[in-house]
Amino acid sequence: METRILRWSGPYPKTGIQEAARNARYHLMEETCVEEGIGALLLGHQLEDQLETLLMRLSKGSGLDGLTAMQSVGLRGSFRLLRPLLGVRRAVLRDYLKMQEQAWIDDPSNENPVYTRTRVGAVLTEMQQLPGSSIETIALSLSRLQRASHSLDLLARQKIQTLCEVSPFGFIRMRDDALDDCPDELALRLLSAALRCVGGGQRIKLSALEQLYQRLFKERSGKSGTISGAQIQKSGKSWLFCREPGRAGLPMTGLGPGLRKWIWDNRFVVTDTTPDVPLPAGLSLGALGEEGWRQLQESADSSLFSAIPAKVRHSLPALWSEGKIVEMPLLPTEKNTEFGPGQRFNAQFRAFYWMTDPIS
Repeated sequence: METRILRWSGPYPKTGIQEAARNARYHLMEETCVEEGIGALLLGHQLEDQLETLLMRLSKGSGLDGLTAMQSVGLRGSFRLLRPLLGVRRAVLRDYLKMQEQAWIDDPSNENPVYTRTRVGAVLTEMQQLPGSSIETIALSLSRLQRASHSLDLLARQKIQTLCEVSPFGFIRMRDDALDDCPDELALRLLSAALRCVGGGQRIKLSALEQLYQRLFKERSGKSGTISGAQIQKSGKSWLFCREPGRAGLPMTGLGPGLRKWIWDNRFVVTDTTPDVPLPAGLSLGALGEEGWRQLQESADSSLFSAIPAKVRHSLPALWSEGKIVEMPLLPTEKNTEFGPGQRFNAQFRAFYWMTDPIS
């Protein structure tokens, strides 16, 4: 079996080295999977890793969602992360490898007391010495936390279907009284899901979310808020959720040969509908922006503009070439381009993608 070694060339931070190294590993593996057309990545996390994650998050004040630790199936970009060994103890895996006469490598940082996870591992060992405690009972607690979180996810999904109006242009509307009859934990989950959906999937800190919820929905002392790249604003008798207006750093991705589907800003899937026709050189996928919107108004059907709130327009995906809009996948144009009026590329809003089957 062929082995590929992926090397991180830095730059290397002076603090937070483990988190930076973890992000670098995932980034390198993601790039390689995309290059090789691999749709799923299997990870070796096992039971002790899972329980250490639980204790680390418990020590930092995580809520129910965080205390469910790692999931057996997750998404990163367009491919799956699979963790088939989360219920298997480390010793069992080592015994199996010995039986197979297969060597393994232990990460020396796992024994370095400087790092939090090493110290948490020692705490996990101590906990198993308590009367009635074992790794199996701690794992049982985790399983029950996951069951409770899953139940809330199902309730949230049902509420979203009845309370949220999802626009194909990447924004969401929710009735202004939608959260009034929800228990706080369910309301926070709904609010988090809507914000994450329009904000590019960025992690939302629970304490910041709680403050936003308290101010807007409990105290009714504000009409807007921004958090993790998303904005919520009162609009008539509803709340508007959208990408933070004027957000800097939206991706600009060159469209080279080989790929025919791209996830842009973790919000839209853009698909080439004529993959057999070569792409022209210099084509990029990026935000429409103020200049793109100006160009679009000269060629698009103006009757469509009213469907897009002003604060949403500039953060929509568009195809660029040499500083000009080539195509706006969400809005067909009358402009005569080499692709025709909006016929080559299709864009789809990835609304609540983690609550449904991943995009194939």
